[in-house]
Amino acid sequence: MNTNNPATAVYLLIDNGLLAEVSASYTESDPRSRPTWLVPIYPERALSVSPLLIDVEAAYKAGDLDQVMGYVNALKPALHVSIIETELTLEQIAAHLLRFIFILDPEGKQFTFRYADCTILALLPSVLTPAQWGYMAGPMTRWQIHDRTGEVFLLPSADLIASEAIPFRLDSEQLAALDEASEPDHYIAKVKMMGNQGRLPGSTAEQHAWAQTARQLWRAAGNKNSLVLMVFTEFALRTRGKILLQEATGNLLSINELNTFSAELNQLSKQIMD
Repeated sequence: MNTNNPATAVYLLIDNGLLAEVSASYTESDPRSRPTWLVPIYPERALSVSPLLIDVEAAYKAGDLDQVMGYVNALKPALHVSIIETELTLEQIAAHLLRFIFILDPEGKQFTFRYADCTILALLPSVLTPAQWGYMAGPMTRWQIHDRTGEVFLLPSADLIASEAIPFRLDSEQLAALDEASEPDHYIAKVKMMGNQGRLPGSTAEQHAWAQTARQLWRAAGNKNSLVLMVFTEFALRTRGKILLQEATGNLLSINELNTFSAELNQLSKQIMD
């Protein structure tokens, strides 16, 4: 399970927190029972939401590749899995990734950095400074991630930076970019929590595109009511994006009162779906 370079090993970085959402996470009652091919990045008390680093070749030699593939295939698309190729050992790459579990805002407030989620990881080459990205990704020969269509693509390579201030301190623009990019996913999750789990049309990629466009239209209208956005996102998903194309939608988004907005949007939805 090595690459063409015998010194380069292949590791999977898996977001155990995303696996927990579908009851497929890695759990253990005793750390002494942990497979030698697996290393959690967070401390044991945070195992349920920890990134997991898996040595693919070691799992294969141990006869545990089926277990590993169970984690990989638990979600489609596999936004919880990225593929790292590096000359570092399992322990070395785990120690490297441990450095990045927190970030700081400009005031020094600390936040958890969910970089094992491919939707976040995809943003980092453009959001982090070249020095930050070089320090984080520099030891990786190749770093591939899954996107919302299920395809695998290669993250940009980085010039190896020997050291950088840890935790990363992100400025307001960097934090805003990460927050804004994650909002469509947050609102899709909110809609599903309202009782729509498993009943929404479209693929993961389509749902994200509809939710993202809904947010863009909501912001363009100057609407500040987040509940209006949640309802608008729900109708964008239910109508497979059709409501986003209606000329009347722009006028409706000027309504801040939730009940009135919901009633008007429901009426428009019925017209276009009949």
